Amino acid sequence: MAKVDTPDADDSSDKFKEQHNDLVFSYLTLRNLIGFSGLLLPVVLSVFPRRPSDYYGFEPSISDYYYTDRGDILVVVLCVLGTLLITYKGYDWKEQLLTFTAGICGMGVAFVPTVKDCLECKYSVHTGTGGVFDFISGRWQHFVLAAVFLCCLAVMSLVFFVKKDEKIPIRSADGSLTQKGKRNIVFKICGWVIIACLLIMGIYFIAEWKFEKFPFVFIFESIAVIAFGVSWITKGQTLLPDGEHYIIKGLHKIKGVL
Repeated sequence: MAKVDTPDADDSSDKFKEQHNDLVFSYLTLRNLIGFSGLLLPVVLSVFPRRPSDYYGFEPSISDYYYTDRGDILVVVLCVLGTLLITYKGYDWKEQLLTFTAGICGMGVAFVPTVKDCLECKYSVHTGTGGVFDFISGRWQHFVLAAVFLCCLAVMSLVFFVKKDEKIPIRSADGSLTQKGKRNIVFKICGWVIIACLLIMGIYFIAEWKFEKFPFVFIFESIAVIAFGVSWITKGQTLLPDGEHYIIKGLHKIKGVL
């Protein structure tokens, strides 16, 4: 009887699973959906809002868009992003716990909005003390949820996305970086950018800095969220893929079947 080649039972590398998983299209697409949700969030919120603003056309923070005509968009995107993170399956329980926590906190940011000093916010369906769980609404509760959300995503980039694997070398035989090595650099940059933004915003709140009509928090929140998005679309190999992009491979496979 001819011997059937089977993969080693202990082969659990990302590369092996992605190459041999029939659901690889969905597997990588989930990562890209998470990443693009983060990338587009600040853009969708800030482009041509109906409510005029004294902060050069922006709100003081991403959270303040809850009380504009973009409030529903903010809630929907955060809930979708949270759902995607909760359903994301990592390679061990630690990674799954981290993305699950990030997903819960992401949805918590929507359900426990920051308090706005307004009785009835014009252009918004939300009131100044709105939210699903209004009994725990508040600035510090909202800030904690947002901070934990971003911290989890920073750890994902710095710890789990950069994991080494002997089967996926960081450098090729001539010493140059492989695509995996290049992706690891992107992951590290994105992770540290998120942490730096959190530290800067933390100092901003603790020191009670005052910037007249300057959207300080919005800018650093946006940088952190964009960094998170770039990290995930890189993990999804939209950036720096190994060879041909997985969507193109899938299209070729479909054409071959047809």
